Order: sequence, then C-alpha cells, then structure tokens
Amino acid sequence: MAVIDINMPDGSGLSLVRSVRERSKDVGLVVLTMLNDDSSLLEALDAGASALVRKSSPSEQVISAVRRSAEMPLEFSASGLAEAMRRRSESPQMTLTTRETEVLKLLVEGASVAQVGKALFMSPSTVKTHIAKIYEKLGAHNRASAVIAAVRLGLVSGDGGPAT
Repeated sequence: MAVIDINMPDGSGLSLVRSVRERSKDVGLVVLTMLNDDSSLLEALDAGASALVRKSSPSEQVISAVRRSAEMPLEFSASGLAEAMRRRSESPQMTLTTRETEVLKLLVEGASVAQVGKALFMSPSTVKTHIAKIYEKLGAHNRASAVIAAVRLGLVSGDGGPAT
C-alpha cells in the first residue's frame, strides 16, 4: 500500500505509480492531488492507480480510499470519475479507423506486436505506429490503460470483440 503525491520533488508521482504497477498488481496505490481536473484523474487511472483523492478531501475520504485500495488494488475510484469518462468519450478524437480497431481488438485479446503483425499482415513498425495512434486517441500511456479505456468507452467488449 502506498500513498503518492501526483507532484513529487524529483519527478511525477504517476511515473512511480506506473513503475510500481508494472511490477505488482497487488499493491494499492492512492494518488493525492491538489488539482481538480479530468486530465489528472484520467492520467491516474491510465497509470494504474487504485484511487485518486483530492488533498482538500475530508480525512475520512482519504482513509476510505486507502482501505479500499488495499483490498482491491486494481479497482480505480475517484470522485467525478463517471463524469470525466463521459467527457472523455464525447471527445472528437475518439474515432478509431477500421485498422486501429482491428489492432485494438487483438491488443485486448493479449496479442503481442509480432502476433498483431502476423494476424493483420503488417510489419512490426506499422503495428507500433497504429498502437501509438490508439494510445493518443484514447489518452493512454500503456497497453493496460488503452484496453481499460477501450472497454469502458464501449469501443470493444471485455472479451476483445466489438462492443454490442
């Protein structure tokens, strides 16, 4: 369990969150911030945080987030999450090309860059270009956050197929 400030003297707290999350799925990671914006909230989600809490929140809310994160480290919670996700989904950049959707579907299924390339008859560099564009459009920083965003936005179903 860790409580991390979003702005640290020697770097971004979100970089630390990403690093810890890559190493362990069992650690609760609560991010504290003074900011009250969608960008910070969505970046914390994409980084793999368990919760985002405003520093101005009552201490009971911080304690609750810490407890919840310790019990369910991979479940993200934050005040205003639903509204931020709605605004994100209404963003004009959310239109994926047919090819990007095909790549995304394979990423959701867990395919590697090489496997995506083989399945779609593309070079690894072309696959990486499509992945970079998908990340940009979804506001994601890694595969996990792209998959989570795509499922939450209804771009694909949780099983990798198209959303119904």
